[in-house]
Amino acid sequence: MDHYSVIIVGAGLAGIMAAKKFSEKNENYLVLDKGKSVGGRMATRRVSGGRSDHGAQFFTARSEQMKALVKEWEQAGLIHTWTNGFHQMNNVTEIGSLSLHNDGYPRYAGKNGMNALMKELAQDLNIKVDHKVEKIEWIEDKWSVIVRKGKEAELVSFMADQLLLTSPTPQSLELIEEVKVEENIKEDLKTTSYFPCLCTIVALDAPTNIPKPGGIQIKEGVVSFLGDNQQKGISDTTVVTIHGNEYWSREHYDQEDQVIIEKLIQAAKPLLGEGEIVEKQLKRWRYSKPEALHPDEFVATTLPGPIAFAGDIFKRGAVEGAVLSGLAASDWLLNRE
Repeated sequence: MDHYSVIIVGAGLAGIMAAKKFSEKNENYLVLDKGKSVGGRMATRRVSGGRSDHGAQFFTARSEQMKALVKEWEQAGLIHTWTNGFHQMNNVTEIGSLSLHNDGYPRYAGKNGMNALMKELAQDLNIKVDHKVEKIEWIEDKWSVIVRKGKEAELVSFMADQLLLTSPTPQSLELIEEVKVEENIKEDLKTTSYFPCLCTIVALDAPTNIPKPGGIQIKEGVVSFLGDNQQKGISDTTVVTIHGNEYWSREHYDQEDQVIIEKLIQAAKPLLGEGEIVEKQLKRWRYSKPEALHPDEFVATTLPGPIAFAGDIFKRGAVEGAVLSGLAASDWLLNRE
């Protein structure tokens, strides 16, 4: 059975940033992720010869630590400034409410999509994708991580001295359900919650009516965000990302795919232009963005063994929050002694 100093669950931003820190310190670590690729909600799909960022659309840098990372990523050619603000609308049906809001903060995006950035950051890291963690146990002073691996769903186990869970907190809590961690930790994590998001990706054979720079944030109604990936600079063809409003998404989450797709397309129709739809897809994000944040950068305990929890649900939320949470949690694990 393979043994590691640290096992990280989740290869999203928090997990990958922590893994980079462990790698720099020459720690014996392993990252496990159930997906077929790294990135989590930093997700990009190929659609009809184009690309669509269908999870996180952009990120900002408010802290000095994040600004330093952004500068590094810019110099490496991994990201670009999409815009300093987006058009705002009250409701898609109120075209007259469309106005450009520029607050001076750059909105960054991956040069070839958000997932391309994640793949670059994950290069040379010890990550196993298509490895779904099923259960975590504390056995003989070590963490036992039971994993279902690949298409054959083979069960394998790994051992670790320390754990870092970066999956959404409901999933992390499920994994440690039978573990007697410090009494208040589970109740503390249960105070957090997430909004879902229903996302439709639409490929068109003509340009949209979405004004430059290609993003619209919408306050009310069925749709919360429209993103023209061609204007964003990541797609050679017209591909639009339609994010459902968080409350609408929660209400309609379990409807049939085609029903959801058509409702989102119909709601966004005034801004999709005159082009014919050549392809349409749906993505359900059950844990899309924080509804109730945890006030701290991360949560950790040494009982029964060293375990930390990190992700975008902690303190700041969003992309920057995930990055800083992963780094802070890894620092705690590295400096625990």
